[in-house]
Amino acid sequence: MAANAATTSMASLSLRGSSFREFNGLHSAPTVRPALSSPAQDAMRRSLRIEAAEELAGKGGVRIRLVRIGRKKLPYYRIIIANSRSRRDGKFLEMVGHYNPMPDKNGTKDIQVNFERIKYWLSVGAQPSDTVRNILYKQGVMSPFSPETTPEA
Repeated sequence: MAANAATTSMASLSLRGSSFREFNGLHSAPTVRPALSSPAQDAMRRSLRIEAAEELAGKGGVRIRLVRIGRKKLPYYRIIIANSRSRRDGKFLEMVGHYNPMPDKNGTKDIQVNFERIKYWLSVGAQPSDTVRNILYKQGVMSPFSPETTPEA
């Protein structure tokens, strides 16, 4: 008898057009998506974010560092400008280059850097990480020592 009652209730569900989720009270209200912003609003937010970062850069709050985007056993990095408190793979202000540490058939490592933007961020006061400082030294952008650790001769 109980099996017959369950079959009858499930049959009535299909006749009414209701789903199992609605029958059991699992139906949730549709989520409301936020309105998409226009390209002009995105550009304004980006410029405001960069202006705020420029103020932080003078205080040591902006770093030039690497973000890993490669897969397992095959590293590949982006060189980015980011707030010093953001996560390694979190938000960043600007991407200024990339670095592939795996040598190709000729034994060379692929490094591409936007020199103008790097020099700009260094002039504003952004601090490179040790690895990025070595990469920039190899590219001829900066000295191997930061201004604080320049050896006295």
